[in-house]
Amino acid sequence: MDMGTTPRARTRPPLELAEKQLPSKRQLEIKLSKLKILETPTLRLEQYPVSPEAAAELLYMAGFEHDDLEGRIIDLGTGTGRLAIGAALMSPAHVVGVDVDARALELARENAKTAGVKVKWVQSTIDELDGTYDTVIMNPPYGTRTAHADTRFLDKAFQLASITYSIHKTSTRTFIGRYINKSRRRIAETRSISMKIPHLFSFHARKWKSIEVDLCRIVT
Repeated sequence: MDMGTTPRARTRPPLELAEKQLPSKRQLEIKLSKLKILETPTLRLEQYPVSPEAAAELLYMAGFEHDDLEGRIIDLGTGTGRLAIGAALMSPAHVVGVDVDARALELARENAKTAGVKVKWVQSTIDELDGTYDTVIMNPPYGTRTAHADTRFLDKAFQLASITYSIHKTSTRTFIGRYINKSRRRIAETRSISMKIPHLFSFHARKWKSIEVDLCRIVT
């Protein structure tokens, strides 16, 4: 399946933004950049935070271009809540953020207060989740430390909702595309972006590292 990068989204008039009461993409980036991240993340869990720029791009694709941030939204592997909080800033939907790490969720709760939004935070593994949602949003583990972690998150997302927005390393594009096709889903849109990751682990040689990622809209 060809998962080539799609053109960047059209720009809507300021009046239309005001009518929907949405922050601009830049305003969303700024708000998300003020949220705290884990200073000592767990490598095994691949706790790489989604950048404010990538989060804003994915959330604008979901909430502004496709109206997919309505109803019940769940963020799998929410970490400190950047995607879940951004979704709540974009929409009055019922947003749930799930993570296995209590430390991350403690910061997520603090971040939600900072942003002035309500999110339901749940400490759980993804295997224990059930229910029905309208949309899944997630920055899952990329499977570099735990084999198949990325596909486990995709499998759970497909069980929970008919629409999934997920972030994956561009280097895994072919594999992810084939896996999604085998799961009887299709990638309706892909947008590539360079995501900056701060120095978090001892093996990081630079203050910041950029990785190429694909923001994928996956549908039935």
